[in-house]
Amino acid sequence: MKLWIKLTAISAAIIIVVLGVCLIAFNGIQENTLKRIDEENVRESLSLLCRNVTLVVNTDTSKIQKITLRSIVSYYYSTYAHFLKRHNTYYSLSQDGQYLFNNIPIVPNDVYFDTEIPSLTTVENGMAQIPIVQLSTEKGSFLIGACFFTISNQNFTAIMGLDISETQRRISQLRWISVFIVFFACICIAFLTAVIMHFTLRPIQKMTKIATQIAGGEYFRRTELKTKDEIGQLSLAFDQMAAAIEEKISSLDDQLHRRQLLLGALGHELKTPMMSIIGYADSLLHMPLSEEQRIACAQKILAAGKHTEALSQKLMELINLTEQGQIDKRVFPANRLAEKLKDFYGSKVDIHCQSFGLYGDETLLLSMMRNLIDNAIRVSAIGERVNVDIYHKGKTAYISVSDKGCGIPPAYVDLVTEPFFKVDAARSRISGGVGLGLTICKLIAEHHGGSISIESKPGQGTRVTASILHLDDISSTT
Repeated sequence: MKLWIKLTAISAAIIIVVLGVCLIAFNGIQENTLKRIDEENVRESLSLLCRNVTLVVNTDTSKIQKITLRSIVSYYYSTYAHFLKRHNTYYSLSQDGQYLFNNIPIVPNDVYFDTEIPSLTTVENGMAQIPIVQLSTEKGSFLIGACFFTISNQNFTAIMGLDISETQRRISQLRWISVFIVFFACICIAFLTAVIMHFTLRPIQKMTKIATQIAGGEYFRRTELKTKDEIGQLSLAFDQMAAAIEEKISSLDDQLHRRQLLLGALGHELKTPMMSIIGYADSLLHMPLSEEQRIACAQKILAAGKHTEALSQKLMELINLTEQGQIDKRVFPANRLAEKLKDFYGSKVDIHCQSFGLYGDETLLLSMMRNLIDNAIRVSAIGERVNVDIYHKGKTAYISVSDKGCGIPPAYVDLVTEPFFKVDAARSRISGGVGLGLTICKLIAEHHGGSISIESKPGQGTRVTASILHLDDISSTT
């Protein structure tokens, strides 16, 4: 079942239950109100009738015979009853169980009251209340009230009946109206709730569609919902997640592409030394060679093996840098790098270093500088010194290595950092270069938030500068 259908059903059920309870409570209040009004009408009308009769008849009746007094009371009672009678009101007057006047469709004396019938005097003094009984007969539903009054020591019982069939009909009609309202409300609420829920949840449908498209490989898809509610926040988070996934997939594709190129270049680079090793080894095994020729073949095999070893070491270093997410950065003095380089290269380099603190991986930075210096020494003439400058400007440190070698043609400057690219392949093989040094230097600089820049003029030399971030005001860190 879809979410909008579930929400519609739940919302409609809650609203209908609440509406039903409210209508039931309203009907109960209305029924009690109508019943209370009818009871008060019975009490007031019966009390008024009895009071008027007693006021008219209650004079000097000491000389009037009992039967005559009874007739007078009956006459006035019936006259007032005729004046007060409506289409649904009925009256009865009795004495000692004998009816003096009665127009009630039922037998009044058969009515059972829960309490004793009070006198008119106690009712008017607020000492009692006229009891009311509801009867349902074949002739209708009635409210029956009774009280007695006394004239010349004679007790008369007055009974009033109110036909409440019309009230019952109105109550029944009110109930059916409530049922109709609930039924009509069910239809309207269900329809409106369904429309509102469908419209409200439409963005989720769009997000579901976009998610399906992204799962199918369309990583550029975005929901781009601009609502200012929770769905808008969810859409923003979804788009950010999709962007992160697209970036990650793009990065993985780029890494895969680079790895494929790297493996292809590696296979190409390994082909030459391996052919040399196989060729010279075959000559040693099958060709009649002199001692000098055998030594020459062995030297060729040794050179090819060293070249292969250097290539594998550089390749492992490059792979480690490519797959390494975080590096161990610490603060250390730049002078320490300079001292290590002086101890390793001796008089082959001139190193100039400012006193400041570097923030980075000391081992990686040392490897980067050795790659740059090795490249510079490789292209320099014998006895030519390589210049190394370590300095900073603001919050950026610079490591610059310059030589006076053959230089790099302008068309190749942007390509020399690519894996296995060599300006002069023959010369690189002779000097032991494998075409990965600058690639490794570039990755190390990027891991330190910097980059590699190359300035070169053919025949005049090359200057390679690596920029990295550093910490200022640190000169004595050990």
